[in-house]
Amino acid sequence: MLEQHISASSSSTSYQMHRIRRLALPVLLGLLVALIFFKGISVSLAVNDAYRAATQLRAMLAVSPIFNNMPAIQETVGELEAAYDGLADELRPLLPATALLRAVPEYGPLAAASPTLLSVGEQGMSLLHKGVDLVGPDIAAVRVAQPSASIVDLLPQVAARVGPELPSLAQDIATLSASLAALDSSGMPDRATLLLQGASGALALAEVIARLGPEMPTLLGMDVPRHYLVLVQNNHELRATGGFIAAIGKVTLDQGKLVELEFVDSYDIYRNDGVYPPAPAPMRKYMDIQLMLMRDANWSPDLPTAAKVARALYKSDTGVQIDGVVTVDLNAVKTIFGALGEVQVPGFDEPLTGDNIEAQIVRLWERPAEGDTAVGGATPEEQAIWWEQRKAFIPLLTQAALAHVQNGGANYLQLADALHTALTERSVQAWLDSPVAEEVLHSAGWDGGLQPEKGSDFLAVVDTNMGYNKADAAIERALDYRVAWPDAPSAPAQATLTLTYTHPIDADDPGCDLTPRYGNSYTDLIARCYFNYIRVYVPQGSELIAATGVTTDSITTQRGERGTRIFTGYFILPPRNTNVVTFTYTLPSQLTPENYALVLQRQSGTRPLPVTIAVDGTVAETTLGTAKLIWPLLDPLPQSAAP
Repeated sequence: MLEQHISASSSSTSYQMHRIRRLALPVLLGLLVALIFFKGISVSLAVNDAYRAATQLRAMLAVSPIFNNMPAIQETVGELEAAYDGLADELRPLLPATALLRAVPEYGPLAAASPTLLSVGEQGMSLLHKGVDLVGPDIAAVRVAQPSASIVDLLPQVAARVGPELPSLAQDIATLSASLAALDSSGMPDRATLLLQGASGALALAEVIARLGPEMPTLLGMDVPRHYLVLVQNNHELRATGGFIAAIGKVTLDQGKLVELEFVDSYDIYRNDGVYPPAPAPMRKYMDIQLMLMRDANWSPDLPTAAKVARALYKSDTGVQIDGVVTVDLNAVKTIFGALGEVQVPGFDEPLTGDNIEAQIVRLWERPAEGDTAVGGATPEEQAIWWEQRKAFIPLLTQAALAHVQNGGANYLQLADALHTALTERSVQAWLDSPVAEEVLHSAGWDGGLQPEKGSDFLAVVDTNMGYNKADAAIERALDYRVAWPDAPSAPAQATLTLTYTHPIDADDPGCDLTPRYGNSYTDLIARCYFNYIRVYVPQGSELIAATGVTTDSITTQRGERGTRIFTGYFILPPRNTNVVTFTYTLPSQLTPENYALVLQRQSGTRPLPVTIAVDGTVAETTLGTAKLIWPLLDPLPQSAAP
């Protein structure tokens, strides 16, 4: 009986425990759901607070330079810091599980990126604090001293004051930039990606500016006035550093103020009694240009070399000592105006944008004034008027862009990103007469210099249009580069460079007349035969085996800038035709299959270049739009085994 009683009691207890567990399970699930729900609400609120503060700060930086609205920006930075701290506290306990949410539509990728985003946020908040603390007092002092000064005047003055301290921010900027580069934003909602848009470019620009900081007082003329040249290059008529020098601007900074900005036709920089050096031999031979004048100063593709030539010629012609040279081509103009939005410019039919500016420039070049003062005018007098006015749009564009920025019409973050893009694509290049500044710009790849690396293969194809025309607006290029060790891995490698030039214009240019002439329109200048002088820059120690597709008497080998070797050739390409040029040569013997590396540098002013590279049986294809390509590839491209 006792055993039966114990057994019954045990069964009753087991039943009650089972019943409690059955009742507890939904309660616990309910509590878990409630916890997730309320946690989700708290996280959502924290995210919303951080997003609102970040959006507000981005908007303020985009529409108002920091020295115009520093108190409000400091307040918003404080709000963002508080919101970020709250969000971080909410998210940290959840971080181990966020990766599991990647498959959730829209917000899953954002949740999965939370660990990286928190790290980016922490670095960004630290940088914001350091930056505001560093520049705040100087901004306030400049603004109080000159309450009505323009942005154009204030910016260099602030930069000159804070410049010596800026290097302290450079490493923080580089760290944040690297963290952003590692962030996978694919699949994130538009609201999140919008906050990050343009940040990488703006940070890269800021890092170089920070490294230039100690040079700022000198560069901005705080001791003596500084003079800089702006070479406006027309890349429709390709020259070594990016295009024919169509116009030349002189910029003078004195005590951090812009005191002069003047553009003139490059043909006007000339003296009848001037003494000029002889032009390079190919110009004398193919173009009948006997003297090196300012408009042809960019013969070298190494801008630091060409800039020193331009500086010497400019001083000889004008007596002005130049402290730096900046080049700008049509691609840069399109990129920068694309970031400015709509800009009203006197003389143009419609507001200018990145999409229409090239067509509008061509229209105003063809007909710079009302009446018959157009290219192809009926009388010599009309042609003379057109000649004098054909480049009058250049100062108009410059002044309108500056006024647009000065009057608050620009999105400054987009403008910074656009400038970074132009520098990366080499449509803007800069050389400064300062060893420290020159090294900073060269390291960034923004000085327009050739960049061979010791112990590596190097390739830079430099085209020079020698036809007094704008055919480069139409010319299509492709590059195929193959390296193999046909004899043995210990023997010198053999390189075969194949360049394909296509002139797609359906037109006729009978006889391929080289005589300088304008015709009746800009289109006439494009639909001409292409007279091209090629220079192929390779490592010193390379030896030419053969060249085809160029005239026999144009093939030479020469010593090149920055320790390179040059192979040359010349050809004429009529419209509706294609020309294939090959250079076959051996590379220095120290390049082996095990240590092979390549720097392939794209010429400034050219279109994105279709490239095929084959090295010892491995093939990669890409379109090169930036300054250079490094092999082995840092970012792998689609590759296949060579047949």
